Amino acid sequence: MNIIQIPNNKKTAIAALLLAALLWSTAGLAFRLLTTIPNGLSISGYRSLFAALFYIIAFRSLPIMEKGKWFKLAIIAYTMATTLFVVANTLTTAANAIVLQYTAPIFTCLFLFLLFKKPLPKYDIIATIIIFAGIFIFFVDSLTLQISPTMTFGNTIAVVSGVGFGLLAVVLGRTSTPCNAITFGNLLNVLIALPFMIMFPIGSLMDLIILVCLGVVQIGIAYLLFTFAASKVSPLELILIPTLEPILNPIWVFLFDGQAPSLLSIFGGIIIICTILVWSLYKEKIKQKNKANTDKA
Repeated sequence: MNIIQIPNNKKTAIAALLLAALLWSTAGLAFRLLTTIPNGLSISGYRSLFAALFYIIAFRSLPIMEKGKWFKLAIIAYTMATTLFVVANTLTTAANAIVLQYTAPIFTCLFLFLLFKKPLPKYDIIATIIIFAGIFIFFVDSLTLQISPTMTFGNTIAVVSGVGFGLLAVVLGRTSTPCNAITFGNLLNVLIALPFMIMFPIGSLMDLIILVCLGVVQIGIAYLLFTFAASKVSPLELILIPTLEPILNPIWVFLFDGQAPSLLSIFGGIIIICTILVWSLYKEKIKQKNKANTDKA
């Protein structure tokens, strides 16, 4: 029941992840344009509501609960990654929340080892470390070490959001119907946010349009692309390639709001892009070499 027909191979899966990262990156600008909803949880709830409706309408059916622990873990992981990230943004700075959520690749490595006893090649671990360093450099100008109970709690929530995102990358590809898991995750987000949605209703037509776009495009279509790629790339590729998203976010702000990124941010962005490119090419080279050795044998 695919509504987007994409060739079923790894190259198009990587392209889908890049497009998903591009769509995710529009959230920062969209949030800035909202005028009548001050609460982050209510924004998350409305966004998830429209995303869930998008999936139900697109697939012309209600989601079906799949048996097995991976499906349920995917729902929980998705909710952790999305709702907790919004909560973290209300308690700490946006830069802190983004950097701490993108500890996710580290947790992906840990979950792969803990759940499947699967040691990662050194080049995967090195790429993970370098990309996280690039994200840190990209946001270092905006990071704050201010210590307060609220900010400490917000930073902790952001890390837990990263745990959820890392877990999602590991378990989503092991489900039979990943889109159903995302739909249930969005419905769970709505349930969590419902009291805040009641307290902060949508107050303008423009906010309604923005929230519908966030739900359908920034969450719905983006995660449709993400789920397409989930079974075609490794869990670490699934989580590392979209790390382009945080460096795309300021580009939208620059284009529409005129706020230019610093030279340090540009340097961090170059590190991330170059590392993903070199890492991907090296993995492909290793794959071709192993295939050649197998054919000879």
